Amino acid sequence: MLELFRSPRRTMVWFVEASLLSLLVCCAPGVLVGWEHALDGERFGRTLSISLVAQASLYYHGLYGPEPPRARALFLTMFRALGVAAAVLWLAFWIVPDAQMGDGVVLMSLGAAALVLPAWRAVCHRVLQSESFSRLAVVLGAGELARSCARIIRKDGDVLGLRFAGRLVRDDEPIDEPDVAGRYRDLRRLVEQRGVSAVIVATADRRAALPIEELLELKLRGVEIEEGIELYERVTGKIFVRELKPSQIIFSHGFSVRRRTLVAKRAFDVVCATVGLLLGLPLMALTAVAVKLDSSGPALYSQIRTGAFGKPFRIHKFRSMRTDAEKNGAVWAMENDPRVTRVGRFIRKTRLDELPQLWNVLVGEMSMVGPRPERPEFIDALEKQIPFFRQRLCVKPGVTGHAQVRCRYGASAEDALEKLQYDLYYMKSFSIWFDISILIDTVKVVLWRIGAR
Repeated sequence: MLELFRSPRRTMVWFVEASLLSLLVCCAPGVLVGWEHALDGERFGRTLSISLVAQASLYYHGLYGPEPPRARALFLTMFRALGVAAAVLWLAFWIVPDAQMGDGVVLMSLGAAALVLPAWRAVCHRVLQSESFSRLAVVLGAGELARSCARIIRKDGDVLGLRFAGRLVRDDEPIDEPDVAGRYRDLRRLVEQRGVSAVIVATADRRAALPIEELLELKLRGVEIEEGIELYERVTGKIFVRELKPSQIIFSHGFSVRRRTLVAKRAFDVVCATVGLLLGLPLMALTAVAVKLDSSGPALYSQIRTGAFGKPFRIHKFRSMRTDAEKNGAVWAMENDPRVTRVGRFIRKTRLDELPQLWNVLVGEMSMVGPRPERPEFIDALEKQIPFFRQRLCVKPGVTGHAQVRCRYGASAEDALEKLQYDLYYMKSFSIWFDISILIDTVKVVLWRIGAR
């Protein structure tokens, strides 16, 4: 959820839509029963609750995500999200009748929102894409980081307020890619002729001949100079591991945890695991019965995983595969894995198979949020292929995590590298608020069955 507030423009959209929803909910009683009731102080709390439920539904339908739907898909998604919000509110008012504002108020306000919000989004998107509300940006560098920054600006320029003006490479490097607009020596000319107002420095080797004098002059003239790695992290929510150096971790402002944060995280884990086990006990009993009836073998299975600082522990899960699934040794899970049972496919999609891990959290072997607990044999192999993979073991593994909610289930070394980038970002930005944000996003992943195999 914190990704919503990494972009000032996305945050602005969220606050404007919160205001529009509140205004529509306030105006609905005026239209229905008289304007003297529109600003009734007693209705303020109910108005706020309706707006929050509506915005929560919009968020869980992906309308505040990095790639919100556009055009016709936007209207349909908005309509579906507000319909879900109306159903949730109807159920809440049925359970708590004293909180009602009337079915007409909810239907009128959310119905109006289904027309107003898509129109506002369309106007906002057109305005933010215009040259008046965006700045030209040039990227310095020829490596993979520079190419990634260029792709980010082309893809998410309207959210960042940037338009791509091209890449510049060192004087001794060939110009053999279509997005390369020149060399470092052309920087001042490009800024003056085309009105570039942002320079993204995305070169991996700082010992190379950066145009230091030009960058200093442009900085003092008001041109924004930004590190490419900072842009990449801010937009994607992950660390660029391919060009990461140990010094960037050692001297970074992140990657450090205060003792009081660890104590607070442990208390948070104990409370969440205790509540989860108590509330989930009936569901866990039903899951165990379903697993037993579906296939032969135990309902639960245990497996050795690697915990914090390489300490092995035994993880507990509901069995979702046949008992002979690994008769030939450990292998990655696959898309539509034939080893998965009928009930297993359902509990993997809904994450019910992971409920017994709350016990691992309660006894301190895992955390609610952290990197995915990997098997020792996979870790040994991945360490040889992926730099900094061992560093993810410096925190407890989690039932859910930043990588788990942002990318699909890993089934290869390339997938493991992608997840590592999210895990390192989590470690760099370690906080209780980040954990809460990830848990909120986990609900969305479970509801829409994203990423499981």
